[in-house]
Amino acid sequence: MTETRYVLDLVLDLVVIAFLAIGIWQFRTPRGAKFGNLTAAFALLCAFVLVLWRSGVVDPATVVISLLIGSAGGYAVARAVSMIQIPAMVAVQNGAGGMAAVLVSLVELMRRADSLEFVNEFSGVLGLAIGALTFSGSMVAAAKLAGKMRQPPQVLPAHGVLVLATLVAMAAIGLWSLNVPIVVRLYLLIFQIVLAAVFGVLFSIRIGGADMPVLISFLNANTGLAAALCGMVIGNQLLIAFGATVAASGSILTHLMCRAMNRNLLRIFVPDSRQPKIVAQGRTEPAAAGLPNPPVSPADSQRADGSKLEQALAVLSDAKKIIIVPGYGMALAQAQGELVALANKLAEMGKRVRYAIHPVAGRMPGHMNVLLAEAGVDYDLLVEMEEINPEFQATDLALVVGACDVVNPAAIDVPGTPITGMPILLTHEARHVTCCNYDDQPGYSGVKNPLYEKPHTLLLTGDAKETLHRILEALTDEKPVIVHPAAVAAGDVLAAACDALLYAKTVVIVPGYGMALAQAQFKVAALAAMLAKRGAAVKFAIHPVAGRMPGHMNVILAEAEVDYENLLEMDTVNPMFEETDVALIFGACDVVNPAAIDVPGTPISGMPILMAHAAKTVIVCNLDSKPGYSGVDNPLYESPKTILLLGDAQKTASKLISALEALHA
Repeated sequence: MTETRYVLDLVLDLVVIAFLAIGIWQFRTPRGAKFGNLTAAFALLCAFVLVLWRSGVVDPATVVISLLIGSAGGYAVARAVSMIQIPAMVAVQNGAGGMAAVLVSLVELMRRADSLEFVNEFSGVLGLAIGALTFSGSMVAAAKLAGKMRQPPQVLPAHGVLVLATLVAMAAIGLWSLNVPIVVRLYLLIFQIVLAAVFGVLFSIRIGGADMPVLISFLNANTGLAAALCGMVIGNQLLIAFGATVAASGSILTHLMCRAMNRNLLRIFVPDSRQPKIVAQGRTEPAAAGLPNPPVSPADSQRADGSKLEQALAVLSDAKKIIIVPGYGMALAQAQGELVALANKLAEMGKRVRYAIHPVAGRMPGHMNVLLAEAGVDYDLLVEMEEINPEFQATDLALVVGACDVVNPAAIDVPGTPITGMPILLTHEARHVTCCNYDDQPGYSGVKNPLYEKPHTLLLTGDAKETLHRILEALTDEKPVIVHPAAVAAGDVLAAACDALLYAKTVVIVPGYGMALAQAQFKVAALAAMLAKRGAAVKFAIHPVAGRMPGHMNVILAEAEVDYENLLEMDTVNPMFEETDVALIFGACDVVNPAAIDVPGTPISGMPILMAHAAKTVIVCNLDSKPGYSGVDNPLYESPKTILLLGDAQKTASKLISALEALHA
């Protein structure tokens, strides 16, 4: 009977392990990864049921309540986390696995101190240490990925000595705890947990920037190892097998990440102090890297923005083969939706469009695949580096969006830099290159990118989402872009605003509390009437919380004799902004702040706003460019399509009326 039960248990375990292996095997391709997740989750559920069945449930209520709390917490976190926060969430999950290993090991080492074999005890002590350092290291990684800590590597005085001393002390305390009475053992184990946690912090703060994917995959392997050691302590072969599988796959992934960066794992964990010096701005010193001096300034780029956009449109229109290279900048700008919309538009125009995926692009393995899959990109269009690189020479256009180090030719041409020897996507071999990056500064490696200076490269600096939106609009005939860079660059913002209003066919005015404070409603109403008389369709967008009481804007605009029919509620007017030529804002800030959508964790995050930023041109007539009452900076002011007219709103409205009258005369 006992032998039969043993055989049955073994068969069941092998079946569950086979399901897990099949799930992991499906992760090899983007299309299979979704089913791989479901298969692996099913295997874990089976393992959970088997453990309960074999061990017996002493207190079913506790199990059910724990399950409900854990499931509700996991569901809430998964719903709340945006795609940009996924790497940080993965790090936190790694840490949770490490903490679970610590708790199980500690309880078993104390509860079964008299009955455990030496191998089990040793595994428990090892699992305790690895679990604790994985937890603290994962928390540091999560803080870096979430922007709560500085991302560049941080090195303390005598950092190497501290790491080594902590490691030796941790090993000594662990061995000592195996040969002491139970009362003393508890204190030693707690001390070992503290030492391991300190070691995890010292270890992980020294890693940052482009090496974060390596750190994440390494921590993932550690979590699996800690779980396998826990399985040794409690004598559960399923946990041993599952943990060992995760440890092995995490180790393989770590190796692949290092190979993709041509980095030595030891040099990532123990950086060479003789590496080229990186200056504070994140740029490699030219003398060290053998590079020429800095290129075009962002200001120069902005002044040339209008003509560069036209050049980019011309190249896009002529290109037949296009390869898109996404990077972490795309993730930061949340530009994947605009990128996919542009790619779809180009495909409709008869062009062949594919995506080149560098294995370490982003902040975790597969980061770009996840983002693009979420945006609806067909898996077949995602091509790995080894497969796509030979095709760049026959490509008309390489469109780089938010990527720097992974397309930096210095990795090939310049010796002695942090990325020298790292395989890159060979975008510089394409006939034309267009880079939609935030600026021309180096990436996380600190190495200047000579791709920006090549004669066949066009650099469009600024927010990638805005840049792609403008390109997409310009490619759509019925929605031409209105650009006034010359007037803005010349400092004549009033002329630029008048120019925009003069040719606008649709205008949406957004009033705010600043308009009420300036008593500008009468001038605003007069300006609206003037624009309507010139043939523009003019509406007012009313945010429900604009002003200091419900209906505040309605009341003061009614006082200025604005027709009720022209006052549109937020739900009605928001879909109209994309077709609006000019959004004219008077004294409003928080209610038109795109940070409410794009930036998590602010006082206005999640608050519905008027989508004025979607209009083709935005004119802001506010007292200053400071944040509103929320205290959150308004990125709308920095948008290249925004014209800022700062000062008293009533005087600004008067100036606009006078200028338009002069033009009309």
